[in-house]
Amino acid sequence: MSESVLNKMPWVEKYRPKSMSEMALPSAKLKGHKIELAEELRKFIKTFFREKRAINQKNQSIKSFNRLHGEKEQKKLFKLSQDRVAILLEGPPGVGKTSIVYALANDLNLDVIETNASDVRTKKSLESKLTETVKTRGIMDYLTQSKDKIILIDEIDGLYGVADKGAVPTILTIIDTTQFPIIMCSNEYKQSLQPLYNKIHKLEINPLSSDETLRIIKQILKKEKITNVQEGIINSIIEKNHGDLRGMINDLQGISQGSIGKLNSELINSLHRDSTEEIFMVIRDLFEEVSTLKQAKVLTNKSDVDYNFLYKWVNENIPSFIKLNSELVVAYENLSIADQIFGRIQKNQYWSTLPYFYDLFAGGVTLAQKSKRDNHGFKKVSFPRYRSTGMFSLTANERLVVEKINKKYEISEIEAIQDFLPFLRVLSGTSRKQLKLVSDWLELDATEKKILKSDSEK
Repeated sequence: MSESVLNKMPWVEKYRPKSMSEMALPSAKLKGHKIELAEELRKFIKTFFREKRAINQKNQSIKSFNRLHGEKEQKKLFKLSQDRVAILLEGPPGVGKTSIVYALANDLNLDVIETNASDVRTKKSLESKLTETVKTRGIMDYLTQSKDKIILIDEIDGLYGVADKGAVPTILTIIDTTQFPIIMCSNEYKQSLQPLYNKIHKLEINPLSSDETLRIIKQILKKEKITNVQEGIINSIIEKNHGDLRGMINDLQGISQGSIGKLNSELINSLHRDSTEEIFMVIRDLFEEVSTLKQAKVLTNKSDVDYNFLYKWVNENIPSFIKLNSELVVAYENLSIADQIFGRIQKNQYWSTLPYFYDLFAGGVTLAQKSKRDNHGFKKVSFPRYRSTGMFSLTANERLVVEKINKKYEISEIEAIQDFLPFLRVLSGTSRKQLKLVSDWLELDATEKKILKSDSEK
């Protein structure tokens, strides 16, 4: 890879470890007991292939026997227990779960076949994506003597909702038929995945310590030959990201390649405007504290959360805060009308109607609660479902930018929305030179280039 290409790469990709020995591995637990993560995963993969080959040989003999005998004499085929076929890595975003899988695959000379469950969420799409992939080698595998594989199903906690009730049983069926080991990753515990937890081992992955992340950040700065980032700025980045190493590296690149002379805590805090902590507070206040349309307007106006993003959070959390069926009907009707209004805004560019969209999805939904609110007890705020299609995933121009990002790096739409677009916007906003460099790198036209400009520049 040329030096010019390396210089334009996001640092999270540039410094992604190629081997487990290069990684600062996080601590992990299995059934409450500490384990050596690298050792546990290597053992899982090697044991799978050894036992699978032995079972395949036995089954070949059984299949030959069954072809020559009647139905009553048929013998059952052997199969591995599901906990020896699949394993789940569970831990917060940015701790390196996906990087661990790819580093492990490199060490063992394996290919990775990756599917993101947040993009492929239904039973039908899962079957289409994985069923044939996991069963056997294709003809080209034999002709080219290709490597064995690891099947990676990322963001498995993206599988939920009424439409996806068949998705978990489908995964269990895939586990029964696969010829390759399966590693799944999730950010958090989900009750809907309990049938999966009951069948396979779950490794709990913890964030790296502050000392470890500080060491990694200093290593990157040294390799980039950057010497003028103050220790206090680095500590602020570490503190702000709460163990999310990917977020730290993105922030570090954003301030290092931007205007170094203007580094301050305000710039660091602006790098991720849609922080989870802020969104959680907005959602709780919207459902539990707001009682008038005016209050709803004040809350959404002072929030820095993008309206597309906030809409998704409101939509996802209605059932957590509104319990009466009659009130749920009103809330979802208001949300549906808001959806229609925004559709017209996008189609006809009637941006003057945007305030009505706000009123309906925020005020209209929270004001649907006519009964006395129960503010006692903890109510869980859930992350929204991210869809690969749909009105509120991306604008048309944002989708074009995401497609161009995908041409450079094979990442999911979620990663592009959550990590790349916000990061590129911050980076591009530091100077016109940076905006031009990023635009040239992605080959953006004038309309797409506007996506990367800050609101003050548009």
